[in-house]
Amino acid sequence: MSYKFTGEAGAALAFLIGYLAIFGWMCYGYLTHRLKWRSRYSLLFFHVIIRLASQACGVGFGVLGFANTNLFLAFLILGAEGYFSLVLCTFRFVISWHQHNLPSGESWLEPRDTASTNKVRKFLVFLFLGPLAFLVYHDNPMVFFHSALILANAAIVIGGSYLAGADYNDPNSPDTKRRLQISKITRTTGQSVFLAGNAMLLVIILVTMRNNRRDGDSRGKRGSVHPTLWLLFIAWFPLIVRGIFGILQASVFSLSYYNPDNYRSTGFTPRFTLIEYFLGVLTEWLACVILNLTYLTSRHDPKKREVTGDNKMEGKEEVVN
Repeated sequence: MSYKFTGEAGAALAFLIGYLAIFGWMCYGYLTHRLKWRSRYSLLFFHVIIRLASQACGVGFGVLGFANTNLFLAFLILGAEGYFSLVLCTFRFVISWHQHNLPSGESWLEPRDTASTNKVRKFLVFLFLGPLAFLVYHDNPMVFFHSALILANAAIVIGGSYLAGADYNDPNSPDTKRRLQISKITRTTGQSVFLAGNAMLLVIILVTMRNNRRDGDSRGKRGSVHPTLWLLFIAWFPLIVRGIFGILQASVFSLSYYNPDNYRSTGFTPRFTLIEYFLGVLTEWLACVILNLTYLTSRHDPKKREVTGDNKMEGKEEVVN
């Protein structure tokens, strides 16, 4: 059987190179200590690794087509996890800005632990309760957001996996119709939670910008907005486009991965390839680039301060940015 380098493989390769460029920059940052492992960038680095794996699978599927369906399934699953990690990244970047720039050194999204015993307790709560940890940490907004996004991500993966077993040679069979309906409900629900999370993220960024303009920040300026917050605001736009596309892809069958009309013998149709990579992959890549640019705008921010047991703040030299 002969294999061809299709347009889909070319699109996947283009974004593989794009993410490799980000990966190279971040590795350089870590090696030169411009970026620290114990910082917000580590979660973004994790997103980049997921996306590299996803794009590599996309290239493979674009060349092999349905001769290797495992690559296709890996592409879908890794793509969903990439979006999940990127949304969490943006929340973490806002929290980090709070901790570095607010006079209290605290973020109202996530109070910092004051003792190692609290950290152990939180780890155990997450270990045994998972996404239900917000029942214990009800005074910690980020735990609630994190838990909601975990549940939404699980709904998307379960819905996609359930639909994978449908018989598309008989789309009118009761089993196929049932699988399509259940998958549509679960995936749309999961994507709706992500979209709601993105909407809440915008509110959080705008409130932070308003407070920053009114109260000032580490620069000692009032009446202006920190450039890092402007970058986070700009990064929100490709994220919301990606979220809306996720809703449409889950609820509109003509945009679904599981619509046979979106495929030909070698893989995706050119129309579906353009839609998928323009609205699904390009948006994530742009948001990732913008989040990396916050390094330039936050280089002179004060170091994060350590919260002691009596809530006093002390200098913390090893954690920056």
